[in-house]
Amino acid sequence: MGLWSSGYLHKTAYDSALTLFVRSKALVLGSNDVEENSSSDFPSRPTFFQKMDIITSEPLIVNGIQLQPLEPLDLGKYRTVSQVVQGMEQSSFGARCLGEVTSTLETMICEKKKPLLVYDGKREIPLGQALQRMVEKGWFSKVILPEEYAAHEPLGGNVIVVGPFSERHEDAIFTKPDRALFINNQDKAKPGQIKDGYYPDAVFSHPDFVIPVIEAALQERVEGQETKVYELLRRLETAGEHTHQAAHGAYILNKMLHDPACSVIMTISGAMTIAQLSLCISDMVRIPNGVKAIASTGALMAHGLAQGLDLRHYKYDPRLTDEVLLAHGLNRVTDTLEPETNFDQIDDAMRHALKTFNGERPIASWEVNRAIGQFLHDHHPGSERAILRAAYDRGVAVYVPAFVDSELGNDVNVHNREIEKSAGRPIIVNTELDTLHLMDLVVNSEKIGIFTLGGGVPRNWPQNIAPYITLRNKRLGEDIPERKFSYGTRICPDAPKYGHLSGCTYREGGSWGKMDLEKGQFAEVLFDATLIFPFYVKYVMDFNERKAV
Repeated sequence: MGLWSSGYLHKTAYDSALTLFVRSKALVLGSNDVEENSSSDFPSRPTFFQKMDIITSEPLIVNGIQLQPLEPLDLGKYRTVSQVVQGMEQSSFGARCLGEVTSTLETMICEKKKPLLVYDGKREIPLGQALQRMVEKGWFSKVILPEEYAAHEPLGGNVIVVGPFSERHEDAIFTKPDRALFINNQDKAKPGQIKDGYYPDAVFSHPDFVIPVIEAALQERVEGQETKVYELLRRLETAGEHTHQAAHGAYILNKMLHDPACSVIMTISGAMTIAQLSLCISDMVRIPNGVKAIASTGALMAHGLAQGLDLRHYKYDPRLTDEVLLAHGLNRVTDTLEPETNFDQIDDAMRHALKTFNGERPIASWEVNRAIGQFLHDHHPGSERAILRAAYDRGVAVYVPAFVDSELGNDVNVHNREIEKSAGRPIIVNTELDTLHLMDLVVNSEKIGIFTLGGGVPRNWPQNIAPYITLRNKRLGEDIPERKFSYGTRICPDAPKYGHLSGCTYREGGSWGKMDLEKGQFAEVLFDATLIFPFYVKYVMDFNERKAV
């Protein structure tokens, strides 16, 4: 049997290779390291030694290109908005874009020739006023309309384009400046600037939110004036309709967490752990009055488990094609790379966790996640802030309602195939048990709240508990106490017009009897969750600290 049969390493070879390779300062993977297969044009399976290289946290070099390791965003290390934004540079997706653009602007405004602001909006609204303030501080030379820039400005210099602009002026915006940064929620940038998985010099989110955050960060870095997250939220209250909702969402989240009668269920979809936000999710469990349950995709928990095992993700470099990444065992998730060896380590953790079940009865997905958390508790003493470890320590159930659609589901399936070979009993994951377990939490809570990141099955499944109880009472003649959500904060950029669940409003859910539209308090925050979720978590953490003083 080969070393990579069934995806598992032979332990003796593993230990020998690990001992050999951790001695080097940098790990170099070149084209000569790839196994050749002359019978096929398809990239060959990564060699054992290539995959072993990636297990360590040393610099990773692929075909002469050094890949940047990413770091989970640790809000406990930061006090101010600027520090949080700086930490975002080592994250992924929108959070990284915001962090990198802010650092680029810090460099630009310290140069002798100041950058130019191109803005087609109203000067009297909060966004226009914020841009003018930054001009008055001497950070930028002036605010100019796109048509004025196209007609009168000379070639060269740095330009920051805020908000939308007409195609009548885009040729000038794309060709005249030495460098242009784009901040808008229309995904507009210079042709060829943005590539699949590569988003330099752009933040694709509403400027009403992005500009106040950048202003606060630059104010600290250039002038030494700190801004705390709660102070930023106060500014956002009056910075526009979208930002008012952003501030309102933080306040509603904090209120439901501190309502002693309320049990808060957090739902997560999207690549939030790949985004290096696993510690933020863990903090939502660990804080006083934290969430009482989590509904998530299995992929989120798998990627988060990799970080709980102190494994690395890397920043994608577009010079490496997906064929090259495949050949070197690097799985791409948009702008982030997950080494295949991470999954081998996850496999090992899963094997240990699954050994605690004998197959005599069906189990729920939350029991699988609890077993993984216990494995981390028993074998990885430094994993206290891993999501599943934190949930295990605090008795918080982590549900994966679409369990088969994940690496965790694959692991259980493969485990069962192995069990069958030895005539053992397979493990059956029955998600109906999750529904019954969640119902117990709901009916034993006076109030329930929901904190939603994204949409998908993790969002709809907990919301469906109210119609489920109603249906049982109606069809079976039971008398189960009915519950509707009293609080809700949803962070997702999707609008309702597309018709999918991610854009569904809480009010729409109220028409199904899921939300208490009469007395409930809800917020719809139409932003990239990687951008705003960390500020929400930091706000709640700081609130608890201020309350304790």
